[in-house]
Amino acid sequence: MRALVYEGEWQMPLREVKPPVPGDNDVIVQVKAAGICGSDVHGYAGITGRRTPPIVMGHEFGGVISEIGARVADYAPGDRVVIQPLWTCGKCESCTSGVPSLCLNRSGIGINTDGAFADAVRVPHQLLRRLPAEMTWEQAAMIEPLAVAMRAVNRSPIKLMDTVVIVGAGTIGLLALTMAKLKGAGQVIISDLSTHRLELAKQLGADMAVNVKEQDVVQIVRAQTDGVGASIVIEAVGASATVRQALSVVRSGGHITWIGNSQPEVALNMQTIVTREITVTGTYCYNDEFERALQAIHTQRVNVAPLIERVAPLEEGPQLIHDLAKGTLEAVKVILVP
Repeated sequence: MRALVYEGEWQMPLREVKPPVPGDNDVIVQVKAAGICGSDVHGYAGITGRRTPPIVMGHEFGGVISEIGARVADYAPGDRVVIQPLWTCGKCESCTSGVPSLCLNRSGIGINTDGAFADAVRVPHQLLRRLPAEMTWEQAAMIEPLAVAMRAVNRSPIKLMDTVVIVGAGTIGLLALTMAKLKGAGQVIISDLSTHRLELAKQLGADMAVNVKEQDVVQIVRAQTDGVGASIVIEAVGASATVRQALSVVRSGGHITWIGNSQPEVALNMQTIVTREITVTGTYCYNDEFERALQAIHTQRVNVAPLIERVAPLEEGPQLIHDLAKGTLEAVKVILVP
């Protein structure tokens, strides 16, 4: 079968590989759509160090079951499924206390084991979720990133009519914008370097979209908040410059949720956090948010279609991922179709 194999920094060719074989508790899923995540792009460029070659990336996906293991009873070949790609042990303190996203033994499809940038992928049956017949494969590929954004907003103490600033208008930032509005934010200001993404942000309901190359985001936020700053900031990039921007626009005593994960280390002013009593919260993956994200898209509470700007065959994946990493392609969400 075909797969995009990450073989080292800036190397992800299309290869012929052996098809996966299911274990007793696994199924084989024929991939119908797989989204390219920002973390895949950063991994391809060697920025995060979280993917060890050789590996097949891809964790935002849905497909059709083609084979089942001997002990799989709840699913059958032909079933339409979407995959919650975070495997957790179910036994550690985090799992038993209801926070499996912090599992001490967690692993992820497309991160620790081969993922969905391929014709087929092996999936433990407990990670399967049934995909309603009314949902498209492209919608299936958007459930995982929406769940990530939901988790970030759930961990942000947004009150009705709060001013929220979102730093970064990528897929997660734009979905966080949507969820912050649904949670009751009165004003959402989003910042980015891309005019294209900021225009999309305005279409999705941003009250202000600030291009930091051309405008002073700190001055704008202060002008919109009587000089005090935003109550809540969601940082959705994960670089030193954007972390510092988040600290600059949050009010004293305010809250920053860090969801960006593009660089393992960032530089920040710790004194600012301490002396202004800023609360900083990390957020990773999701718990019940995955099921809620599926429901939100299925019931049309959240429209993910505007974010899907390119659907392409698997064989175009190497060039598309390269272009995304180089910044020559500005598409918000690219979905590969084997």
